[in-house]
Amino acid sequence: MINNMKIRCEICGIEGQLQHLSKNYYRVKHYLGSVDGRLEFDYHKQSIQYMINVQSKANIDPIDQRIIDPKLNKNSCFLENVAPPIGLGPMTDWLTASRST
Repeated sequence: MINNMKIRCEICGIEGQLQHLSKNYYRVKHYLGSVDGRLEFDYHKQSIQYMINVQSKANIDPIDQRIIDPKLNKNSCFLENVAPPIGLGPMTDWLTASRST
């Protein structure tokens, strides 16, 4: 099962963040706001049967497409899309550099 994905809570019906904490323990985390600079959350335990139903209906993909850079899908490598910083040589310069003492 996937950890930290958004699902509709079995208890309150509001969407929250799913947490899979152990083999048979799932809960949904709801953000309530901030109190005295601390984040406040509410948690609702989800039944195993509900999680089985959610997984079978959702056809869950373990990769969340919302967090993947679209450029990576085209080339499969982020290095092809990023220019090196100005003034820095190749990453292997330290292998051949001489030590000055």
